[in-house]
Amino acid sequence: MIVYALIPARSGSKGLPDKNILEIDGNPLIAHSIAFARKLAVDRIIVSTDSEAYRAIALRYGGECPYLRGATASSDTAQEAEILADLAANLPTHAIVPPDIWVWLKPVNPFRSIEAARQGLKILSERRDVDSVRIVSEADARLHAVNEEGFLAPYGPGWDPTLSKMPRTRFAKVFQPYNLELFRHQGWIERGALFMGQRIIPIVAPKITGLDIDDRDTFEIAKALIEMRPRPDVVARHVHL
Repeated sequence: MIVYALIPARSGSKGLPDKNILEIDGNPLIAHSIAFARKLAVDRIIVSTDSEAYRAIALRYGGECPYLRGATASSDTAQEAEILADLAANLPTHAIVPPDIWVWLKPVNPFRSIEAARQGLKILSERRDVDSVRIVSEADARLHAVNEEGFLAPYGPGWDPTLSKMPRTRFAKVFQPYNLELFRHQGWIERGALFMGQRIIPIVAPKITGLDIDDRDTFEIAKALIEMRPRPDVVARHVHL
């Protein structure tokens, strides 16, 4: 089974400019993904970026970036399927055979479990009935939205209109699903945008693995945790650089 890490690192972030290469503990976020992939011992570490500067950083830390991502896969609206299509079209021209399994490592998710990723690879190697694996963390179903009148209102079913607060136990257990994903390349070939398939095995990891850096606040939280000395055990177990 051939396994590649895929590190998507577009340079055009609007909410937090250059978020993929912001430095934490003296290293850009993209380096934390590369370090995790090296510890996981995948066959190749492919960085997909549209930036020569990002490419140089990736190469310095041990990643591969055989070409720069095309415009379609680099737009503000580009989805994962476009990135995979870009890879499928370009890797063979650089004599790189696509893998059996991709391990999707977003730079903005710096906290990861090696044990969970290894378990996911084991599942995909042993069970052909499984389309993909997602490393998830427990979330809170008690979400609210702002209604048309500008007031806060419960979002989704299960709310008792006679209560101001609802206990967590009254709702189904839910999970944050985008922490880390492992999927078959063949899934993209066969299903395109539905490349993860529908038979997805969840592996539940600690909540820290669900921290996603998408603004200045979440960046500062991640930075404070990673740069803490000594690191708390839950941080030390999920940081790999």
